[in-house]
Amino acid sequence: NACADLAFRIIMRSLAFFLLATSFVFAEEKPDVLIVDLSGQKDRHSVIAAGTEQVYQGHPTTTLLMDGKTIFCVWCINHGGAAGPMARSDDGGKTWMRLDDTLPEGFKTHQNCPSIYCMTDSVGKERLWVFSAAKDHRKGPGMPRIMSEDAGKTWKEMPPLGFPCVMTFSSMVRLKDGRYLGLYHKGPSGADKPPLEVLQTFSADGGFTWSEPKVVASVVGKNPCGPFVFRSPDGKE
Repeated sequence: NACADLAFRIIMRSLAFFLLATSFVFAEEKPDVLIVDLSGQKDRHSVIAAGTEQVYQGHPTTTLLMDGKTIFCVWCINHGGAAGPMARSDDGGKTWMRLDDTLPEGFKTHQNCPSIYCMTDSVGKERLWVFSAAKDHRKGPGMPRIMSEDAGKTWKEMPPLGFPCVMTFSSMVRLKDGRYLGLYHKGPSGADKPPLEVLQTFSADGGFTWSEPKVVASVVGKNPCGPFVFRSPDGKE
């Protein structure tokens, strides 16, 4: 499918982590790509949180601030486990500082794959938001969140959105009218079981309130999940 292949190339370019597409790829053809292997270049590695035989540091998400060098990273302990860890880099990812002790105590009760976003409201105020899947336990209130109004120096817990989900917003994009579009997936009553469907919701005030979610992808016999939304290279779509 030509459209799918084009989307694949755009995603790979935007990530710019390991692959650089060198030709238009069709599904039935072998991908013609340049593979860049950084695994042996130890001097370029930065370990934020080393795992152990007992502890799995999982599901990290990051956001880059407007200065182009400050990065925040959040993750959970064990697969789909409790949130709590956060780290910040002031030099584009070379070195990192743990921020766990600066976060609200209740953040440790947030469950499954926290996701961090930098959002700007209608008057230009920037805030950092961290959304998770559920509070206290996996069947608890949906999408709990913490927020910072001072570029991550201090944080406070905010009321959960109350949206049942498997994972919170797996991606988000700002629209031309200034609103934010957030996408996530869920199963029946938010459970992590088929049939899964993708929902969207909008925020017009920089993340405080969100519209009633609507299903945008539900396919018989399929389980769409982990939606990813991004702008086209020219920014028009």
